[in-house]
Amino acid sequence: MDGVVVFADNKVLEVDSFENQLFNKLKEESSYSVLPICCIQDLESTIKAISTFKAIILDWNFENNNAEDEELEGVVLPNKTPEQFLNVADIYSLIYIYSTNEIGAEIKTKLQARYNHKVKFKQKAPGAIGEDAAAIIKDIKDFEDENKHMAIPFIWSHAINQSVQRIFYDLEIANKHWVKEIKDTVLGDGGDPTSELIEIFHNLLNESLIQDETLRKELEEYNPEQHGVIETNTVKLYRRIFYTLIPQGAPLMTGDIFKLSDEEFGILITPECDIASRKKDGKTTFEFLVVNKKESKEYQESKKKKFQKDPGSINNIFNNGVISRHVLASFPFDETVYSDIALINFTSALQVIKEDNDESLLAKRYGYKLNSPYIHQLRQRYIAFIGRFGVPALPNSIRSHYWQ
Repeated sequence: MDGVVVFADNKVLEVDSFENQLFNKLKEESSYSVLPICCIQDLESTIKAISTFKAIILDWNFENNNAEDEELEGVVLPNKTPEQFLNVADIYSLIYIYSTNEIGAEIKTKLQARYNHKVKFKQKAPGAIGEDAAAIIKDIKDFEDENKHMAIPFIWSHAINQSVQRIFYDLEIANKHWVKEIKDTVLGDGGDPTSELIEIFHNLLNESLIQDETLRKELEEYNPEQHGVIETNTVKLYRRIFYTLIPQGAPLMTGDIFKLSDEEFGILITPECDIASRKKDGKTTFEFLVVNKKESKEYQESKKKKFQKDPGSINNIFNNGVISRHVLASFPFDETVYSDIALINFTSALQVIKEDNDESLLAKRYGYKLNSPYIHQLRQRYIAFIGRFGVPALPNSIRSHYWQ
């Protein structure tokens, strides 16, 4: 085993305490690094700074001892209890809650639901340091064995961390004011500098990850046949791959989905450069491709009937081979239903909406965005449809000439 285990406890560095002895025992007996954390503020900072851990051993009675901070005007204090912290944190590893007292069933159920059963609970046994250390090491090993699918995300995360450091280093060597240079250039072109900066960096990160030998090797050796596939889970997976939930206050972006009425949803296809420069140029119109919910349902029902007669006859509809329409999988007409498809009929889908202010437009935003590259594919296919051009056909006498 390797990796990092975070041991978060007020007394972890208190000499001769049970927690300190357990910490030292874990360092001696395990093959991974054990990182001590003495206050919740440091735990919160550590979680944000380091992306993945093998496990987090968390004292349920952990408290913030920096009471003096409460008297500092304007200071935003972190969540003060482990429960409050876990209710908002995003952690992708084993969470090992270590408690002096038994934790209530309701809290256990809530945490298991939030972290997809990646939480273990254990009561402290001050008289059994060796046994506790051995039990924790075994539990971490058992968790790894039961969750082998987590190996790829951990390796992926390490590759991202290394790539990010390398990219930042290269950019600084080239020009330490690279952020300013790119922002000034984009502003001069009338674009959105923040979105452009993020996209440029993600493009560099993507190129770096594609060339990461360790990540490629692990992905190539991964055998999906070792794992059962549940279709309902896969449909839910593709909801996440195709769409992203966007928070309130997020900027308008190409691909944002809007609820125009109970039956109509619009996908914003206005280019982001036009969206960014709309105030400067006085632009108050936005282009949407409209998805009609009723029409999509009827289309899906017709294909279901065809599927029942001949299961292999309609799977190619998601290849979008018909130039006049586009089909999207797992469309979020209903956030809890993952098996709906969306039909976009290019002959009637375009709708131009005039809005004089962002607030009235944002009020209609549905909360989802069609991800890249799917929004780019949709726009490209629509442009190809409206840009098609017919030419006179060759006469039959000429056609046959070529085969003689």
